[in-house]
Amino acid sequence: MSNVITSREEIPASKFYVTCKDTFMSGWGKATDADNIVILPCDSKSEAEIVSDNANGRTDQVNVKIHSVKPRLRESGAVYTLMGREDASRWYEPGSWG
Repeated sequence: MSNVITSREEIPASKFYVTCKDTFMSGWGKATDADNIVILPCDSKSEAEIVSDNANGRTDQVNVKIHSVKPRLRESGAVYTLMGREDASRWYEPGSWG
C-alpha cells in the first residue's frame, strides 16, 4: 500500500494513524520543494505506539504523531505517502529501530 495520496478520502479507515516527516525523502523526487509525510494506519493504540516508537528510533523520521482520526492533509508544501503492513512490515514489529 505504499503510495502517494492527494486527498484525505484516500486514507483507509482505521482506529489510529501514525504520521511523521521523512527527512530523507523530503526535498526530492515527488517531494521536490516539499515535506514527505508518511501516514501509517494502525488497528489499535498499542500498535500505533509500536509504530510511533519505531519511527522515533529512526534518524530520518521527525515530528512523529499518533492520531485517533484521519490526519488532515496540507493544501501545499507536503507530499503524503501511505504505508501499511503489506509493504512496511518492520514499522509494525516491536523494537525494529529502537
